[in-house]
Amino acid sequence: MSDLYSFPQGYRGVVLNEHRTAAGALDATKEKDTIRVDRFDFSRLQQRDQREPLNILTGGDLGDASATFRYLSIAGMVKAQTGMKLSDKIAELLQAFNIEESLGANPSTDGLSAYTFTDTTLVNTGRGTAYTDPTLQTAGYYLVEKFLARPAGFPIITGRRSGGDSAGFAVELVCGDPRRYINTPESVVLNSGNGYSASCPNWNATIGWAAPFVATIVMAGNGSASFTFDIAGDGVGALVLNLAAVGANTITFDSATGLIKIGATHRADLRASTAGTLFARIPRGGATATVTNTTNVTSVTLAYSQSRG
Repeated sequence: MSDLYSFPQGYRGVVLNEHRTAAGALDATKEKDTIRVDRFDFSRLQQRDQREPLNILTGGDLGDASATFRYLSIAGMVKAQTGMKLSDKIAELLQAFNIEESLGANPSTDGLSAYTFTDTTLVNTGRGTAYTDPTLQTAGYYLVEKFLARPAGFPIITGRRSGGDSAGFAVELVCGDPRRYINTPESVVLNSGNGYSASCPNWNATIGWAAPFVATIVMAGNGSASFTFDIAGDGVGALVLNLAAVGANTITFDSATGLIKIGATHRADLRASTAGTLFARIPRGGATATVTNTTNVTSVTLAYSQSRG
């Protein structure tokens, strides 16, 4: 069985595979009271591809193509030592995967919550912990990852198995962001101590998926009219901001949404470069972020999570 099933998984307070420790060992004391995951399939990815056939002629015009929604299919068995415990455990599962409860708990994210799980890898991104596969005796690393998801429908609970206190279940989640993130976020600081240049890790070139970030600029006073932020190899040009009249304030820009703010106030007028330069990403394999024209810039902090497919 894949290592995915050898570790706990979690969503909105419910722990699945509770009979497994965070290090992947079997906890026999919880083996009879657990929600066991037998299938965790995150392969279904919805695509959007703009295509238009040429009128009469052979061929067609290709437009924008992008990944949109990812779906998580989870199935397994709810196990308990008594019928009463089983009923309560089923109710716990139904509450955690209730779409209305999810929306109510996280209205600002449209009901999205982290579905956490642990997987093994041979790539140490600086977040992994040493792990040896108990069957294959292969050394590698394990780390907690997550999808940001909400229920796509109500969970299915099948009848109890004859002669035992257990019941099958199945649930599907939908992710507005299809990326698979490392659960522990990154915080990369650029300041005078490192020459306003720092490395931003993101898996490696064969595994990673370009990751969006939020940059926070702390100003001690009015800055340069051509403050310049750049990420090497991200595929877009440098972002230039006019900070000549911002004063001692905190400025943020979100590379996923394109929003620039001073505090809570939207300030798109600060951008001095073209619109496309704001939609930067931390490319797969990581990159170096740099800032120039740093008058009165105390620090620039990039907050993001490493991501892969």
